[in-house]
Amino acid sequence: MKIVQFLSTACALFSFTHCVAMADTFPSKPIKVIVPYAAGGTADFMVRLMAKQLSATGGLAITVDNRSGASGWIGAELMARAPADGYTIGVLSSVFAATPFVSKPPFEPRDLQTITLLASVPGLLSVNAAVPVYTLNDLLALAKAKPGQLSFGHAGSLGAGHLAMEMLKLNNNVDIISIAYKGGAPALNDLLGGQIQMSISGPTAHLPFIKPGGKLRAIATTGLKRSTAVPDLPTMAESGQPGFEINEWYGLFAPEKTPRDIVERLNREFVKALSSPEVRASLVTVGAEFTPNTSEEFKVFFTDEMNKLGKLISKLNLKGD
Repeated sequence: MKIVQFLSTACALFSFTHCVAMADTFPSKPIKVIVPYAAGGTADFMVRLMAKQLSATGGLAITVDNRSGASGWIGAELMARAPADGYTIGVLSSVFAATPFVSKPPFEPRDLQTITLLASVPGLLSVNAAVPVYTLNDLLALAKAKPGQLSFGHAGSLGAGHLAMEMLKLNNNVDIISIAYKGGAPALNDLLGGQIQMSISGPTAHLPFIKPGGKLRAIATTGLKRSTAVPDLPTMAESGQPGFEINEWYGLFAPEKTPRDIVERLNREFVKALSSPEVRASLVTVGAEFTPNTSEEFKVFFTDEMNKLGKLISKLNLKGD
């Protein structure tokens, strides 16, 4: 019996000292950040921006691994199943807080280690320029006059653009047809071509077409504060929708059993990079808002988002694709 107790104590001591040693020597090689989306998107842009900043300041060495597919779940699962040693982490977006309420995911996002929120990006509601509306009230009046005749496109169910539009419909009792696309590019193409009348997307996708004589017209943004990308445009709340807020957000996560000391080290390094003037200036151009937070604060944020989106999805009676 004493031998068993000795072995148990020895194993526990080894495990503890092993974890401490890992934390003390971390990192001893580059850290892979899995971006579960194609190169060139907002998440990819932010990670590469931080990787460049960290390299310039002698911080962490970062490699970016784009693994798109299944609305991000393929790359996210690769991250979740990776060794919990801090050398493989990943970016998840707000859709990962919503999907578990309509289908069983391959892993439970709540179980992951939260590192830091990277940024929130208020959506931009735009219409095809041929649609005779200039304000949100104009748009709602047109939708009420033509029930079921207008449509909006989105880059897949349960994304921020989809949920924001569904909430707008619910709150105002209007019938606008929802059309899901396999990505933002085909949705934008149909919006430009007039096959759909409106869409909510990150500002960078729509801004090149919003200008005098352009193919799109901006109506409102979905954040509580005005977007840094379009500061002259009113929010939904300012346009007669009090308390309206649904943003796309991106955050860094690590596998469930990643040691806390390593998570905290990652948090410090990425928050430092995000706080640099160079990175902040670049985030402003894509309408991204960053507030430094700890891993624990991000955990609270993520839990709150899951609770909020779960209630909305239940109220909307939405189903997965």
